[in-house]
Amino acid sequence: MKANVVVGDPNPCGGSERVLLVTMQALLDMGIDFDLTTLRRPDLSKLENAYGANLILPINKIKKINVVNIIEVLRQHRELEDGQHRERNSRDYCQPDYDLTINTQGNWVPYYHSYFTRYNAITYCHFPSVKYHIESENTSYLEKDLGIKVLSHINNNNNNNNNNNNNDDDDDYADSGTTKANESACDSLKSKKEWFNILKYAYWNLMRNSTIVTNSEFSRRAIVEAFGIGQIYVLSPPIDIDTFRNVALVPAYDENNEDSADSDYRAKYNDDDKLILVISRIDPSKQIENAIKLARILKSKNIGKGMIIVGNLYHRHFDYYFYLKQLILDLNLTDYVTFLINASLDKLLYAMRQSKIYFHPMIGEHFGMSIAEAMAAGLIPIVPSIGGQTEFVPQQYHYSTLEQAAEIISSAFRLPYTERMLISNSVNKFSNSNYIEGFQQIVSKVLSSLSHNKKFSNHT
Repeated sequence: MKANVVVGDPNPCGGSERVLLVTMQALLDMGIDFDLTTLRRPDLSKLENAYGANLILPINKIKKINVVNIIEVLRQHRELEDGQHRERNSRDYCQPDYDLTINTQGNWVPYYHSYFTRYNAITYCHFPSVKYHIESENTSYLEKDLGIKVLSHINNNNNNNNNNNNNDDDDDYADSGTTKANESACDSLKSKKEWFNILKYAYWNLMRNSTIVTNSEFSRRAIVEAFGIGQIYVLSPPIDIDTFRNVALVPAYDENNEDSADSDYRAKYNDDDKLILVISRIDPSKQIENAIKLARILKSKNIGKGMIIVGNLYHRHFDYYFYLKQLILDLNLTDYVTFLINASLDKLLYAMRQSKIYFHPMIGEHFGMSIAEAMAAGLIPIVPSIGGQTEFVPQQYHYSTLEQAAEIISSAFRLPYTERMLISNSVNKFSNSNYIEGFQQIVSKVLSSLSHNKKFSNHT
């Protein structure tokens, strides 16, 4: 038995990357060997910094890493498929290299082969985001998510030189060969239309020809509305409950053992009952400006001692990070809001120890793994009233406006320790072990259906 695990980029160190790592562990526990197909090689040091050594162990068990340019893969495959369909000479022109293909980022990676069926392909789709990027022909999706340098290559063609490739975003995908492949593929504005046609062909077929798994009823409804798909498994993503819960249970932190690099941070914040924590990848889609606008309200009403924003930052979002920093300056919040960028797991846990409230700024979150992590740590979650997080966060902690969020936070600071423990215990169902068990059950059903299908085909 051999599986192919597909991921666009394993390195942002967010929720979907945690799903990737725990999914690989689930396969290992089933005795299934696997390769990894990706647009970027895993950065082991970065992943270990974010998740700890234990969680990334499955990466060392990967048999082979296939680093691909997705546009070229999809174009070549469609050309082969179209040619074979015209000839009508073979029904097995594209036999699978793997018994099972598992796409853990079906929300933005349209990796598809024509042999995919719901009996040999599983797509974990956090939300059908790709559909909307394709329909709107979102150039940012091509450039930032798929590593396709649309504008620079069009300029190169117009200027008849290739000197514009030496920028940070190209380096981000240099090891995948994306830049070199695009130099031959990106000839004109017409190519952009062609790319989106290829992506649409791939994503629509992927979603309709694989077993779909998603993270919440909120996302399931969105997928049904987008594609009219019938059976969709809802499997909540994995949370390392014990690691985060221990944060809430440990005694006050011993300052003699703290990293000296955090001295300025410690000097600024030393009251663990008066801090608000935000955990989010630094990305415009995460709407972090809402947290900063809330901070202005909180500071003006003398609620809390400060806000900590912990997030991983890729250089392709530096402009957004600079915008947020400027917003903090403009609103006179430099003494209230602090960023911890690309923090290690230990520093994240320390920030959790120092906080009592967790605030989530994104409206329409698909699930919110950072919310569940904060709840496991005993933080009181204050979340928007729209999104997948409403399925597990108690209703009294939902907000519709930032003013309402501020009022809830003010009251939440007075909640007793017993309420924090109730909040922590409520997310036990999201443990790594529960995810692994649920995912393995889905894999077993898919493989059982595949075996039955093969026997029926052979008999007929």
